[in-house]
Amino acid sequence: MENNEIMKNEAAVSPKPKKRTMQDDADELFALQMRVAEQAKGSDRVGMALFLAFIFVLGALIFIIPDKEFSEQENRALQQRPQLQSTFNGSLIERIQAGKFLDKYFSGDFSEDVADYYADQFPVRDFFVGLKGVTEIAMLKGENNDVVLGADGYLLSRMDNPKIDNVLKNYDASAKFADRLADGGISVTFAAAGRVIDVAEEKLPALYPVDVLHRPWDALDDRAEETHVSGTDAYTDMLYLNLLDPLKAASEAGEDVMYRTDHHWTTHGAYLAYVELMKLWGMEPLAESVFTVEVASDAFYGTAWRNAGMKWIEPDTMEFYRFEGDEDFTMTIHDSETVMNGFYDRSYLEKTDKYSSFISGNHAYVTVEKNGGEDRERLMLVKDSFGHSLAPFLAYHFDLEIIDLRYYKSSAAALAEESGCDRVLIINNMDSLTSASTLGMLGME
Repeated sequence: MENNEIMKNEAAVSPKPKKRTMQDDADELFALQMRVAEQAKGSDRVGMALFLAFIFVLGALIFIIPDKEFSEQENRALQQRPQLQSTFNGSLIERIQAGKFLDKYFSGDFSEDVADYYADQFPVRDFFVGLKGVTEIAMLKGENNDVVLGADGYLLSRMDNPKIDNVLKNYDASAKFADRLADGGISVTFAAAGRVIDVAEEKLPALYPVDVLHRPWDALDDRAEETHVSGTDAYTDMLYLNLLDPLKAASEAGEDVMYRTDHHWTTHGAYLAYVELMKLWGMEPLAESVFTVEVASDAFYGTAWRNAGMKWIEPDTMEFYRFEGDEDFTMTIHDSETVMNGFYDRSYLEKTDKYSSFISGNHAYVTVEKNGGEDRERLMLVKDSFGHSLAPFLAYHFDLEIIDLRYYKSSAAALAEESGCDRVLIINNMDSLTSASTLGMLGME
């Protein structure tokens, strides 16, 4: 009896199991997080150390690795180590008096140069440019660095806000130049060439806003039409040739008239432009079958490819259209007093800028004359780089005076008159016409 009583009393005083609450679960979760956090501190410290070491090494390499002066991939000069003040020959007092003491720092140029310097001299920069191109396309953006990836591997540099005022200023300056030369019997032709994005419009993505591409061309055509109405104050004797339409038709027909990786027309495109010019002047162009096509390079990567970073795009093939006797010409580059035979500087074929093999690239003033003293018409070619691959075709018919107003700072009219030119061809592509009013230099006396 007593034992049974004891057992009953013990059962009566035994506590009931405590019911779990949400607070208990939260406490256990917090304790678990603290244990995991303590264990993770070691790996976090290692990760942070590796990241800081990576940043430190890259920063140090910028100062250890010698600065590159030129990017072969981008074909441009790179920003060099920034300076706090401009170059100045004189004492510190003279520098202060001239306002050259720390002038770049106070003007803000120094900070801009620092940003450009780090961007240009960043270690393995070319790799990261390519990586960015791959990333942008993988994210379905369809472009990188304002270069659109089009059909058939075309890289099309976009132009969203063309400066139409510049187009009209360039045309009007050319018309005034033509009116001045007309008194001396020198005829002037103004020819506008299309950009790749203009000519190969069919390669653009379906929803690309093409209306913005048409605006400068419409404005130029309207101005030319206005100034060719006899009896009006705006009338000019200058001939006008829109080279977009025939090349665009050829591109739509499947002809390779523009490079896929560059902003220039191909040699075939330049030939089609030459044919249109000959027709305008009432002259007979050479048939394309007359030329021997020489593959100058099958590994030509142009400016669009270098800007886009889309390294998987295949290179272009660059060609020379050779005709019999095309080495019986003397090309004189007056900038450097260099004399060459023919129209091609093959040293550029070993460089990135292979397109400069045509007439040896950009120069202020070049003459091309046929050997033998034959009396031929003389043509002044006022051009941008689109004129380089056009020049060999024109040289078959004319001795050439070639000037580039980005570099030539003397009077173009005086040169045309003094050299005995019979006609002048002004040819610029629409990018040149919209980006600057360079042809205003034609008014220089």
